[in-house]
Formats: sequence, C-alpha cells, structure tokens
Amino acid sequence: MPIKKDPFELSISTEGGYSELLIKRPEYRELVTFSQNKILPIYNWFYYKEGFSRDLVWNLLNELKIPKDSKIIDPFCGTGTTLLACKQLGYNAIGFDILPLAVFVSNTKLQSNYDMKILKEKISEISSLKFGPSSLKWTQPGFIDIKKAFSRYARNDILFFKEKILRVEDEKIRNFLLLGLLSIVSEASNTKKDGGVIKIVKKRHLAPVRYLLKNRLKKMYKDLKRVPTSNGHAEAHPGDARNLPLEGESIDMCITSPPYLNYVDYTKLYGLELSLLLDNKKELDELRKKSIRPHIGAEYKRGKKIKSEKLRETLDGVKEIPITSSRVPQIVEGYFEDMYFSLECLYRVLKEDAIAAFVVSNTCLPNITIDVDLILAEISEQVGFKPREILVANTRWCDVHGIRKERPVRESIIILEKST
Repeated sequence: MPIKKDPFELSISTEGGYSELLIKRPEYRELVTFSQNKILPIYNWFYYKEGFSRDLVWNLLNELKIPKDSKIIDPFCGTGTTLLACKQLGYNAIGFDILPLAVFVSNTKLQSNYDMKILKEKISEISSLKFGPSSLKWTQPGFIDIKKAFSRYARNDILFFKEKILRVEDEKIRNFLLLGLLSIVSEASNTKKDGGVIKIVKKRHLAPVRYLLKNRLKKMYKDLKRVPTSNGHAEAHPGDARNLPLEGESIDMCITSPPYLNYVDYTKLYGLELSLLLDNKKELDELRKKSIRPHIGAEYKRGKKIKSEKLRETLDGVKEIPITSSRVPQIVEGYFEDMYFSLECLYRVLKEDAIAAFVVSNTCLPNITIDVDLILAEISEQVGFKPREILVANTRWCDVHGIRKERPVRESIIILEKST
C-alpha cells in the first residue's frame, strides 16, 4: 500500500537558503482566504474572494506584539480587510489600491456614525421607487458585451437605481446605497467568475434587481447595528504600491497581500462593477496598463534588473517549458520587478524595526513551481529587509495541465523586518 504523502511536510522540506525559514502553520489555512469574512458583518458587504480574513490581521497583530499606538499600512488594500480589522481593534491604518472600486468599497465599509433614522428612510425610499427610464449609459468594458451579460430589464433597472442613488445629497448614505448596488451586480447578471475570467452563463430564474437590492441594503443596515464602535481610524486612497505618497519612516507595520502570480487581470475579473462605477472605457484601459504585472495587459516598466539567483533559475526553467507562451517569462520577470519596487517603497516608509507581513502564493507550471515566497524573501533582503520567517499557511497539490499530486504548492505569509 503506497505511503500517503503529506503536502505540508513536502512543501517545507529544506534545501538550504531561504527555504530554511519555512515554518508549518496550518492553523492559518482558512485565514489566508476570504471564507470567514463571508459571515462577518460589514466584511461581507462585497464578495472579494482574493482577500484574506479578518482574523488573520488580528492574529498577526497579537502574535507579533504590535503596540496599539502603531500605524498599519496595506499598500494592496483590496476591499479593506486590513483597514477595517485594525480600526475595530483601535489601531490607525492607511491603505492604497490602484482599483477605484477597491478604494470605494474599503472607504464605504470604514464609514461610521450614520444617522440611522435617515439611513433607514433612504433605504425604504430607494426600495419603493417606481421604475422609469434612465439617462445613464453603461460603459462597455470591451472584453465582455454588457447586453449579453445582463437581461435588458436587469441592465435598465441597475442604471435606474444608480441614477437615483447618485442624487442622494448625504455622501455617506449615497456611498452606502451605491455599494449595495455594486455588490449585487454579479448576482443580477448572466455571468460567473471562473478562475481569473468572467464567463457568460445563462442563468434561470434570476431574482429581480429591486428584490436583490432591497434585501442587500436591509442586511447591510442590520450589520451596522451589530458592530460596536471603535477608537481606531482607517482610510483608503487611490495609489500605487510602487510609489506611495507617504513620508519616509512614517509607518509602524504592514499587513498586505499583493496580487498573486496567477495571470489574473482584476480589471477584467471585476470589470462589470468597474464599468458601472467608471465613466468611460478609457479609464478602465488606463487602470489595466498601470496594474501590477501578473497578467499580459499591464504595461508598467522601469527596467530594473533584479539580482536573484532563485529568480534566474526559475526564469530559465520557465523558458524551457515547450508549451510556454512567449509572454510568460516576460510576465514572471515583470511581476517580480513590480514586487521589488513595492518592497523598496515600503522599506522607505516603514520605521526602523518595523515588521511587514506579506500573504503570497506560489505558482504551478508544467515541470516547475515558482516559489514566490522564497524569491520575495531574497529580493526583500536586497532592498534592506531581514526575512525572519515564512509561515506556510496552506498547501495544495499542483494540478495544472494534467499534473496530479506531483508536487505541493504553498500559500505563505512572509514576515520581514526593517533593521540595520
């Protein structure tokens, strides 16, 4: 009878170098995913499966003994889990993201001190509006046909509600209502997010937009009443992790998760919501060009030649794969170049002895695994960080291109320290 292999044990087998920093931490398995956030008030206002859970932030702050007067940064803040988790514990936090959708969702989740009576009245008013024509147009994202993604009724109803919501004078309430609308866009469509793409899928018995919006807003309202107030302050800003607009040595700690090297274009994955939020396709195209390079559409270039033995070996291995697209080595190299500039910028803004925690995932290709965690540990040391440990939170078997249980792929938390 064959011996059952443990992917965790296989994934941390040391071969010298930075692999000696690998530590098995399976208790973090669920925390590096969004799954727990799906049942948490406010955190679940917008489903963002690429995010991690609130308890990861809370556990790291506790485990790393971060003082309450510290200021935390998330330079890839997504929909604001780090920011909201820090605020609820009484920390101050700041986040940045290239996607305006992420910044909007984050800041709306961070809003507090609503006039609950007026908010309830506005929810009732919006929910009871009679349908009519809308002067608004839906931006065509270019990669998917909005007319195929939605029924004519759903498309018109969403635009109708958007127009009415934008007329609400109170900014805080307006943001609340608009987030409710954005959060049901996917549910109201004939699409599904499949891996890193959106596919047209004919759905039966789609609920009316009015019904979806009314239920979502009522649930969000109840969430506000369930969450206690906190003393922390947090906010998100549009910004690029490779060039943060912050003073040097102004931040005490970083908890973040950069885009994984999985060839996913987030401007496409959340393209329906972005195209509803943005005014024109040009804005969407510009975002795609500026984004971090785990995909082909990004065009950010600064020409940094990274000195990494592990990366060089990896690129040599990628180039030898027969089925590899000519763009894959370029994407891999571009991704780590962007990570270098992000780490370099983070090093500048962190205070002496500050700690940074990066949630990352390794990438599986035929004949080779890209050890993102080990490569980033090596790159971080060139920038000036001291890699302390790599917490292996989760492993899965590599299963692309017909590979079955050949090698494990890690999802890790890299702990770095800024020290002289």
